[in-house]
Amino acid sequence: MKHIPSAQSSHISRRRFLQTSAGIVAASFLPLPSSAGQPSQAQVGNTASPSPGVATQRIDGVAKVTGQKVYARDFSAADMGTPWPTKQCYAMFLRALTTEQVFLGIKSYALPPAAKKGKLILGDQLSDAQRSPQISSSRDLHIDEQVEALASITPDPEGFDRPSAVVYDLIVQPGNVPDFLGQAVALLIFDDFPSYHAARTAMQFQDNQFQSYGDPEGPLPPKGVAFDPKTTYVKYALDGETFDSATANAYTYPYEVNGYRQKIDDRLSQIDGLIQQDLACDMRAMDPMFMEPEAGLAWLDETTHEKTLRLVLGTQSPDGDVKDILSMYNEEDDAPLKLSAVELTSCYPGGGFGGRDKSPFSLMLALTAAFTDGRPVKLMYDRFEQFRVGLKRHAATLEGQVSVGPDMMLQNIAMTMQFDGGGRKNLSPYVASLAALCAGGAYKTPMANIYADAIHSENISGGSQRGFGGPQAFFAIETALDDIARNQEWDPIALRRKNIIKKGETTVVGGPIDQELQLSQMLDVAEQHPLWHDRADLKLKNKTAGKSYGTGMAMSLQAYGTSGDGTVAAVLLQDDGTFCVQSDAVDMGNGSATTLGVVIGDILGSNATQVDMGGYTLFGQTGLTTDDPDGLRWDNPSWTAKGVGSSSACLTALHQVHVVQQTAKAFFIATVLPVARQVWGLPDLTAADVTWIDGALTLVNGATDPITLTDIAKIAGEMNLPRGTLGHAYFQNTWAEGDYNVGGGTEHLILDGLAVYLDGDTQAQPIKRQNGFGPQAYTKAFSRFVWAPCVNIVAVTVDTDTGRVQVENVVSVLNAGRVHVRELVSGQSQGGVAMAISYTLHEDLPPGMSGPANGTWNLNRYHVARFQDVPIKTSYVEGERSQELHIMPETPGDNGQGRGIAEAVMCSIPPAISNAIKDAIGVRLTSLPITSEKVLEGLQS
Repeated sequence: MKHIPSAQSSHISRRRFLQTSAGIVAASFLPLPSSAGQPSQAQVGNTASPSPGVATQRIDGVAKVTGQKVYARDFSAADMGTPWPTKQCYAMFLRALTTEQVFLGIKSYALPPAAKKGKLILGDQLSDAQRSPQISSSRDLHIDEQVEALASITPDPEGFDRPSAVVYDLIVQPGNVPDFLGQAVALLIFDDFPSYHAARTAMQFQDNQFQSYGDPEGPLPPKGVAFDPKTTYVKYALDGETFDSATANAYTYPYEVNGYRQKIDDRLSQIDGLIQQDLACDMRAMDPMFMEPEAGLAWLDETTHEKTLRLVLGTQSPDGDVKDILSMYNEEDDAPLKLSAVELTSCYPGGGFGGRDKSPFSLMLALTAAFTDGRPVKLMYDRFEQFRVGLKRHAATLEGQVSVGPDMMLQNIAMTMQFDGGGRKNLSPYVASLAALCAGGAYKTPMANIYADAIHSENISGGSQRGFGGPQAFFAIETALDDIARNQEWDPIALRRKNIIKKGETTVVGGPIDQELQLSQMLDVAEQHPLWHDRADLKLKNKTAGKSYGTGMAMSLQAYGTSGDGTVAAVLLQDDGTFCVQSDAVDMGNGSATTLGVVIGDILGSNATQVDMGGYTLFGQTGLTTDDPDGLRWDNPSWTAKGVGSSSACLTALHQVHVVQQTAKAFFIATVLPVARQVWGLPDLTAADVTWIDGALTLVNGATDPITLTDIAKIAGEMNLPRGTLGHAYFQNTWAEGDYNVGGGTEHLILDGLAVYLDGDTQAQPIKRQNGFGPQAYTKAFSRFVWAPCVNIVAVTVDTDTGRVQVENVVSVLNAGRVHVRELVSGQSQGGVAMAISYTLHEDLPPGMSGPANGTWNLNRYHVARFQDVPIKTSYVEGERSQELHIMPETPGDNGQGRGIAEAVMCSIPPAISNAIKDAIGVRLTSLPITSEKVLEGLQS
């Protein structure tokens, strides 16, 4: 057997396209080259844990902490090896200062001398394809269908990533009004780093000196237009009548909602003693504040007859980014050239959190390559520019009313939510849609009237980071419930326990809860914890000490995944008996690579010694397609509902782990068992007859000599057995499944696609799916299917002289299902606590030119939580600051599956902080961040 190359390093030409859900894409994925003798690769982990199924350290940890080159910023063209040239040029964009005037151009005479050495490109020098690439819209199948339906009845205007009636470009054309602040107005290319650095230093913070604007002749382009689609969830489930978004006719639903809104009002008016609590919340935009500002390399290689765009980039959405880049070069008649291939080296992004999901940086980087005369080019944002143009979490306003009967039972949740999408559509409608689902909290309600949209504005574009709409919604519902409990003198936990949603009940969308949640048990744990149980005594003790002390609690039911998720992975056995796992997922620092490396241990007797992430070309080798012209769905053995999507930190524990484990199982059946049958002369040997001991395969009864993995690799090669397997899984309420001919028989796998790597092959050979079945199409309308509940108790002290709020203690009760790597779950929790405290009390991005859009913002102005702001100890002791995590025990209802807990802990901490402040000083604060100034204003009022 030959050594298997990391990822799919074969060059895929125009003649060997990969079929994907967006059409024909020519792409290949390459590892990064070694540096100074170190086998360092982008999105690769190679520090394996020796104990099967157990992670003793992060697989990528050594490379990162010892400063090896793993981020895109680390690399220059000279590092990339053949065929890259050794010299590179440098790019920078100039940014719009206003949306109220016409951009006239760049005053070349006013540029600093250093900047005059650069090549200047304006928007009118771009082709239509470069200026306005037609990007793909694909994230959530349920919302994607709505987008496609709207597109079929609405003319598609020219322009890039915009609502209807708003047209704009990647680079503003002279004579046009910029559509949003920070929009590129010019591109500068410099031959070398000294020239680039000198120009950047001379120009920084001086934009108004060399940009020219004039008064518009006609009306300004519209703002405040809502991006399509908007989300309306109206639910009415009373007296045997059921109406909701999930089960209603999709075509008649929009016309029926007003009638049911009236029914809701009529029903509420008939309830004696009804309690109605108004709510009004607002949150400022936030920066994801990942460690590495965006950076990358691009080279338009025309050295052969094939034109290849080579990229080095850290992104959450490599598959989508490549498709969008191809639209700039290949899908329009006026494209400057036709690419033969795109070759992406996918790096660790250095932090993601949604801030690198469909980020415009990828397109901007690809655009620069067309203007460098065949030289590689580096585009790298510093922290100022990342603040200025990087994706943000949306500013939002939420208003509504929660109605509860005198028996504590929820009757209706009404909420209107508006998100500031900024200048680009990005994923804003998807965020608004999930927020609308989360408005129902962790509760069952018979009636709901929820509307959510995201609007176009002049501000920095909103992305999908830090909770995807959930934190905003949970803050609203949890503070409103707390106010009801206080006003009625009800116990806050008793009110919540009375209304928690259970398996078999339906969300505000109308989708069923099919998972065991353990919400009641989680409330029991929280209620019995001394931080909550003894809260009255603690408050009295602090009062005696002269401190204003309060305790608050809140809970959340954060969904993970989308309305349909496809994942793909390969498990490969090397000649030396070690395993390599390859995945389409991107590790954003959340530890996905570490987890995927150890979850094969119990199946194959050894953890992976290498984990390659970001392998988005894997799907193309499965033989699957999303095209289904005859409508056969799962009866079509080559069909799947979705190939792959953007990476999310919440997809690891269930979705990615599942596909890796099933693919490992397929390898065990296809290769390991046949080898054992041959060596031991036991043709009827089954998986139940063998076990792994010290990395060797052994009969359960111990009757024969063990077979080492090195021997398995050698013998498998001699027998021409698969040296690796490639699997694709699809989840939408349930998993897709099928039968496959492997290992000399037919095996049922919870996969919808399987392929094998035979010795000498660089491409996998698909195995036809038989007897396939999977989720029904209508379940997409449920919106989400799986949940990661969390209850948080927070204690704060408030300095009534300065207004400073200090979080003293946090107790988090989390249902994580099966925990694959406990340390990573703990780390995710601790990160969630820090992020939640930070954006609740500190992080503040003003809109307009008073905020980061003016280009002068950095960490001196954007305040994040520091060491002193976050409790560090991990066990609760009265009188000491701490954050304590309680992970609920796994139950049979978890079916051995983990839950995506990326933002689960974070979501309910902000409302718990607000509730604790209310308890401490009697003031309700629902405008985030809750700054000292707002606290003092509240006390004065």
